[in-house]
Order: sequence, then C-alpha cells, then structure tokens
Amino acid sequence: MTVVSFLHQKGGTGKSTLCISAAMALAQAGRRVLLLDADYQGTSSEWGNRFASRFQIETRSQVQPIVHTEVERFRGAFEWILIDGPPSLSDMTESILRASDRVIVPVRPALPDVWAIPWLAAIIRKLQQGGAKLVVRVVFNQHTDEDLAPLREELAAWHLPVHPDSLPADPAFAAVFAGTPLPGPLAEQVLALVEGEGE
Repeated sequence: MTVVSFLHQKGGTGKSTLCISAAMALAQAGRRVLLLDADYQGTSSEWGNRFASRFQIETRSQVQPIVHTEVERFRGAFEWILIDGPPSLSDMTESILRASDRVIVPVRPALPDVWAIPWLAAIIRKLQQGGAKLVVRVVFNQHTDEDLAPLREELAAWHLPVHPDSLPADPAFAAVFAGTPLPGPLAEQVLALVEGEGE
C-alpha cells in the first residue's frame, strides 16, 4: 500500500483537483484506491458522494488529527490511499505526513505560493530528521508560460525537490469536479507524478 498526500498551507494551489485527478487515473489503471478527505472544506468528500462509485473509488472523511492511525486500518484493503490535506498547518498536517509515503506539494507559478512553503518544509524536515522516510515533490501547477527559474531558486533554499514536469493550466482539470477523468496525456502526467516516475 502506498499513501500519497497532497499538502500546502495555502488554499487554491490545486490540492483537491490533483488528488481527485490522481484517484481517477489510478482507478482507471485498475488500482484499488481510497480517497481520504482530511480537508474540513470537504471537496473530495462531496466529489466522492457524487462520482466515486462510478470509478470504484472509496472515499472517507477524516478531519481529526488521527490520520496516521486511521490509515493503518485500511492496510491490505487498498493499493493506494490518497489524502487531500487542508489549506492550513496544524496537528492535522503532522498526522497526514506521518501517514504518508509520498508528499505532493502543488504550487502555482507565483511567488506567494512559494513564500508559503517554509513552514511546511520545516515540519517535513523535522519528521525526516526523526527517521520518517518521506519522498517529497513540489510540482508547479496551473503553468502557462511563466518563467519558473526564479521560483525554483526560491524553493532551493528549502531543500524540497521539484518534480521535473510542470502541470499545465488546462480546462480538463476543472472538469474532474463533474466526474470527467483527465484525457490520456494529462492522466499519464499525473500518474507519473504520483508514482514517482522520472525522479
């Protein structure tokens, strides 16, 4: 079982969109997927109520900081657990990180999204120094033609690896909220991000 969390302390970076997109892409590839909504806004849970059964995805809401213990209950029942994290830092963040094998940190190609990274990076570093084997990747999301080089330089100070491929600003990502899976090339990009290909 692989547990992948989508985290950022800032709202609007695309956590829920990527988490749901990845759940659909994995399910369509024949994987057994649990989508765990740890965001009090409930976006992934609501999506699950409407569309999860269509893709044979199970969804659960978990908005208390006991994610790391709850995940153990599902070991063996699923191949992948995807966690949609809240747009804030709290005890919940540490619980999610303790449950995770991989952490995806989506950032839009804008300085405010990058400036909000240090606090999350500090929590990750603390857990890694304590022995947690977290694989962390920042991914530029909603990218059009922005110059990413200055943003990569900002991120380098926090020692968080950046995924080699950015995700484009494509209307297909908005369509996932209507239960429409990503088209082939985009789905493959998201799968590569979640599965760690090319790293």
